Amino acid sequence: MSTVSASFRTHLARTTAASSTPPLPTGTLSKGASGTAVKQLQTALVKLGFMTQAQMNTGPGTFGPQTEASLKKYQAANKLAADGVYGPKTRAAMLKDLTPAAPSTGKPAPSVTAPAAGLERGDSGAAVKQLQTALVKLGFMTQTQMNTGPGVYGPQTEASVKKFQSTWKLGVDGEYGPKTKAALEKALAGQKPPASSPAPSTPAPSTPSTPAPGKVTKPDMKWVPSANYGSRNGADIDSIILHHTASNNVSSDLATLTKKGTDVSAHYLIGKDGTIYHLVDDKMAAWHAGKSSLHGDTSPSVNARSIGIEITNDGSGKTPFTEAQYRALEKLVPYLAKTYNVPMKNILGHKDVAPGRKVDPADNFDWGRVRRATDAVI
Repeated sequence: MSTVSASFRTHLARTTAASSTPPLPTGTLSKGASGTAVKQLQTALVKLGFMTQAQMNTGPGTFGPQTEASLKKYQAANKLAADGVYGPKTRAAMLKDLTPAAPSTGKPAPSVTAPAAGLERGDSGAAVKQLQTALVKLGFMTQTQMNTGPGVYGPQTEASVKKFQSTWKLGVDGEYGPKTKAALEKALAGQKPPASSPAPSTPAPSTPSTPAPGKVTKPDMKWVPSANYGSRNGADIDSIILHHTASNNVSSDLATLTKKGTDVSAHYLIGKDGTIYHLVDDKMAAWHAGKSSLHGDTSPSVNARSIGIEITNDGSGKTPFTEAQYRALEKLVPYLAKTYNVPMKNILGHKDVAPGRKVDPADNFDWGRVRRATDAVI
């Protein structure tokens, strides 16, 4: 019997693995295209978890809204220009994600390690993907969940971090900080989480349960990344600016605040149903204030030093801001004020930093509710 060389076995395994990778089109594709190349792209998006089979089945081989939206989601997750156009850079990223790992050569597989601390919902990049990989390895996140947004710290990742924190008896805030990092390193090294402490034989005297003064919790929000932002150039966040969108349509507002080329954005948008959309990372400057000043100070610019919050409302002064919007603001503004140590005097409307040029939020906005909620924690 002939002996097959190790090098030939490796070559054969690589050839077999490569053949299992879905074919990818080589040209440029965009909305309106159709044919086999589009179907190949859709198949790849389904395999990567950015498109469902049901979505593909609505128009196999047709580059429509579903395909464009799925491609943009993939591009954003991989730090590419999210323009919805399939080109060489997107193909290269997909090819890398779809190519199976090379067969074992007898060398140990790279170990999974914990990333540096300091990650939270809304972050993205290699460190987030490293965190997700660790959570998958430890069983706190599935590979399918990770594939919905590899490298994006969204709801799935936050929920998985909370689950890990609960198991390891940490503060459950969904943020990846130093204590969570230390516990993750222990878990990856094979250590078990601490056992629950036994109940004392003699109960301690009961005391009234009261929340810690000034405690805030990060509210739930949806990450919808905007293409419009810049650097804060070293400026600290010391102000929060509220706006109305001059529209009653949250879909239109999202498009305006996120689409490349509009040159406008905010960190957050509050829909009429109270949904909080996180559009720009707090670490970056959103483009919401324009020519403005904070109590007459123009350096640094208001954009560089502030958090901008847009509220879906036509600004007529007759359309009420909804109860759901006020409730969302009563959570978001105190959270931001406490997190960034923003004084009450710097929680303002656009009209306060651009008097004579802007009038938002409209006169029927109830500032009292927002300020009472914020005053309770700062």
